[in-house]
Amino acid sequence: MVSLLKIYYIILRMFYKKLILPVFLIIFTHTALAGENPAASISDGENIFYYETLHEAFEEAAKPDFTNLIFSNPSETIPSIENPVEITLLADVTLDEPLITPDGVHIRLISGSSDRYIHRSENNLDYPVLWVRGTASSVTLGKPGMETRLIIDGGYMEGNETSIKAHAPIAAVSGPDSKLIMYDNVILQNNYNIGNNPSASFYQLSGGVYVRTSTTNSDLEAIDHLAEFIMKGGIIRGNINDLQNLLPNGGGVTASGFGIFTMEGGVIMNNTARGVGGGVVAGSRASFYKTGGIIYGSNAPKGYRNTALGQLSQLKIFGHAVVVCVFDPVYRFRNDTVKENDNLSYTGTAFGNGTFNKGDKWDDPAKAARRGVLFIILSALAFCAAFFFIIRNIIKAKQSKKAELAKTALDMELKKFKLSAREIEICKLLLTELSLKDISYNLGITYSGVNFHAQNVYRKLNVQSRTELFVKLGKQIINSEQLTD
Repeated sequence: MVSLLKIYYIILRMFYKKLILPVFLIIFTHTALAGENPAASISDGENIFYYETLHEAFEEAAKPDFTNLIFSNPSETIPSIENPVEITLLADVTLDEPLITPDGVHIRLISGSSDRYIHRSENNLDYPVLWVRGTASSVTLGKPGMETRLIIDGGYMEGNETSIKAHAPIAAVSGPDSKLIMYDNVILQNNYNIGNNPSASFYQLSGGVYVRTSTTNSDLEAIDHLAEFIMKGGIIRGNINDLQNLLPNGGGVTASGFGIFTMEGGVIMNNTARGVGGGVVAGSRASFYKTGGIIYGSNAPKGYRNTALGQLSQLKIFGHAVVVCVFDPVYRFRNDTVKENDNLSYTGTAFGNGTFNKGDKWDDPAKAARRGVLFIILSALAFCAAFFFIIRNIIKAKQSKKAELAKTALDMELKKFKLSAREIEICKLLLTELSLKDISYNLGITYSGVNFHAQNVYRKLNVQSRTELFVKLGKQIINSEQLTD
């Protein structure tokens, strides 16, 4: 009896799914026919349901009755992060309203047979283009093996007068236990966030993706229900965080407030933060865990490097690639490119703000400051040494010039007394502290010869001794020691 009822139940469900459901959706929902250029579609494996707008597809994916029918096979489970409702984007769309996930909804968004764009509208500036806000909800962008590209574009192009400047990042994750997952061939790009919109609150932060666990309860409860952005692949590029407050940090990705950013692959490139953390910022009570992927830094070519401008409250420019805010020291950062194999991890309990793993290659601003102080000291010492050397040479040059002038003046004075060359030579030596014996030795002549010439000098200058000779020629003597040079 039980077996007959089970068979009857399965036949009834198959009849309902294959006949009644498609007719019901076509007649009583906003499902569009394939020939009317629909924006999106959902398939249950056998039937395809088309939708005029992407919002309609999101709304349909959130209806329990619809998901129960999509997942009607008893062997399948209800929608989950691992088994989401898959929405295929069939056309480029421009959104006048954000895509927001309600509680418990799990959606995968993929591109169709060609590349597809989701554009931010100039009428949709106050909130993220994609906001995973519902509790225990998830959005997965792309999937392994997806060959075409899915591009979410913020609408900003430098130098373009029609560029869009918004008040929010391009994507945000905030629901407790919520997740945003991103695969290869997904691109989040060209979003310019200037903030300044009270209605968006803290979800203004970041240029690209912002993750923060939102809860009205205690922090302890938030720790057990963290929001997370998992980047398995794809590209985050060309986004700018230009908030007009004290937190213009994180051009590509910002995590704060019990949020987690897990990077397993992909590329973060060419993003700009007006403060610090051009590529990634993990703020207070956030965790950052990188096992793969590339975050380009200041050493990358133009068009690839992430940039920190260090404006507003920042005392200096640092963290072009990554900044993690901690309690002691205040910051850890990387300016250079964080490569694929760099395990740059900052994980642990969110309340304790994590712990650094072994082997990390962080720059410590405290050490950088000490290196800066040491550099200043060494530079000061080098400057003092150079200054001393220059002053010493100047003094020596002046002394040498004075000595030359003294010698010249003395020579001119001695010529007045008609001294011979040998007598002038001995006269100069008599003005030194050398004895007659030393003078004899230096000149290589006999002592009596030196004495003979000395007496001739005394006679011609009308003096009786060396002391009187000093007095007579004192005006021409600047420094007797220089006369021996």
